[in-house]
Amino acid sequence: MRTVLPVLQVLGLLACIALVLWPQLEWSFEAAKRYRGDEASDWKATNVWLESAECARESGAWLVICDQGKLVPISDRALADDPGHALVLALWALAADRSILVIDVAHLNLVINLVGLLLLAGLLMVLGSYVSAVVLLLLGPYVFLEWFGTSPHWAFIGLTAMQPILPLALIARWRRWVPPLAGGGLILLGLLALAFASLLREAIAQMTLVVTLGTLAWIAVANRGGKRRVAGLHVLALVTVLASQAARLTVAVRDRMHPVEPAELVATHGLAHTLYIGLGTVPNSFGIRYDDSVGREAAARVAPDVKYLSRDYFRLMWSLYFARWAENPTEVIRIYMEKSWSILRNRIPDYFPPPWLFLPLVLAVHYVSNGRAASCGAAACDKRLALNLVCLSFVGLFFAQAVLAYPTRFYAAPIGAFMIVMLGIALENLAHFLRRQGVPALRHLNSNG
Repeated sequence: MRTVLPVLQVLGLLACIALVLWPQLEWSFEAAKRYRGDEASDWKATNVWLESAECARESGAWLVICDQGKLVPISDRALADDPGHALVLALWALAADRSILVIDVAHLNLVINLVGLLLLAGLLMVLGSYVSAVVLLLLGPYVFLEWFGTSPHWAFIGLTAMQPILPLALIARWRRWVPPLAGGGLILLGLLALAFASLLREAIAQMTLVVTLGTLAWIAVANRGGKRRVAGLHVLALVTVLASQAARLTVAVRDRMHPVEPAELVATHGLAHTLYIGLGTVPNSFGIRYDDSVGREAAARVAPDVKYLSRDYFRLMWSLYFARWAENPTEVIRIYMEKSWSILRNRIPDYFPPPWLFLPLVLAVHYVSNGRAASCGAAACDKRLALNLVCLSFVGLFFAQAVLAYPTRFYAAPIGAFMIVMLGIALENLAHFLRRQGVPALRHLNSNG
């Protein structure tokens, strides 16, 4: 049985890919042909990316716009958007030596989501969570690949799926769940995923930074007697912070390499503007609506000379946001409570129970299956606990982002990836529980999951 089981597992994974993932991928690329004849996107920033990619072909410079012989920073045209998509498309244009089209942006988003799905499934396999990997490959293609477009948001679920790699790699290396070389490789891959997130969406990178620093702090406390190892953790923390600043570092490198005009607007996606207009996603006594023009007009009333989306603008929006707290904290809390309930009752994905029901259920299953220390000291139980905790951390952070911004799937969709993984872990926990209750047929499933 020991030799047959790995073969069956490989066949099971291949079946998931052949019967579910591959047909969905073919359908998605076929559906992307609707963009074939489009010369421009509905999303303004996407059109700036295309212009920047064409400029890269002409000048060799990236993250810039060619404007009458001058190189203008892309941030001054893309309105404080993150630079990741523009950078990838510019490098693509340079490598392929051709113009980048709207359909290419759709393909890029699909590829990012596909890579995120495969990396997360691979991570689960490395950690021995076979059932979770199968569940992800069965249910994930619809969530990752069914819906896509040409704005940056459509790539965020795949981008998010890459982010657990770093914290879980650190835990796996510390607990010796993987060989040292493999652990080091996973950590490097996780750092690259974090840097990629910094380029594509600053908020996602900050979530990974929070989870990773929390993981490092927990490992440091557990190893407080080992000064040499704690010193290594400090180095990893520093490298993690640097990786989370990849967008800013990339822009700085561009400014050193190319004669770029001084930027007037910020080069990444600011937070204060979204926080302020986010108060307007439900009816409120402040008269705020979730509309970019509301933030612009509010700033203009206070400081007419401040340029929209400049650094001074974001500093001003922070003060306006906290002024609403000072004016009526009860109203702000009511707004956030209403948005919280909106997210908790939203089915993410469609075929799952809403988070308010699903999350307590999977956590209850975990506690009942593994709650007693005497019954769960094995590495498989610890791995399931680590997976659940990391997934739950990201779910909580994306929940907070949706509540602070806009409580729709546009912001909360990545929660679905973690809920699918947690479903797989719940099935493994059930198998563990039933085995303890004397169901021998589940013995091999439990020992390998």
